Amino acid sequence: MFESAIIKLLSEDDTLASLLTVFDSSPAIFAERAPKAAMTPFIIFKIDRSSNECPAVQEFTVLIDLYDYDKSRVNSNKAIERIEFLLDRAEIEHERYSKIRLVFFAGSYVEETDPRDIHYNMQFLARAGRKKWVQQL
Repeated sequence: MFESAIIKLLSEDDTLASLLTVFDSSPAIFAERAPKAAMTPFIIFKIDRSSNECPAVQEFTVLIDLYDYDKSRVNSNKAIERIEFLLDRAEIEHERYSKIRLVFFAGSYVEETDPRDIHYNMQFLARAGRKKWVQQL
């Protein structure tokens, strides 16, 4: 879908990058799952495609999880705020879709069994026109 565009948007922000660890010389931002060797804090995101009644329009939910462990919740909160700042109302160009538009939908801390775990989940709704359909209209 458009995972590489999300990674690019988040990883190119110096403020957010300074709040994450580095993995393979890039900020620790991963699609679907983090490698075992990744150190916290890091971000994992997933894109779920939704169906709708209009075949020309595609809807998505972008789920973003920030993970940290026994670190400063203040820095985690800064990272969360930065992610929302970067993605809320963002417009992403893509070869398959005309301008993907993201809107913040929800976010909250997730309870973990270990109280030292920091896990925050954010959800963004996204919509885009399918270029093949839009060009035919």
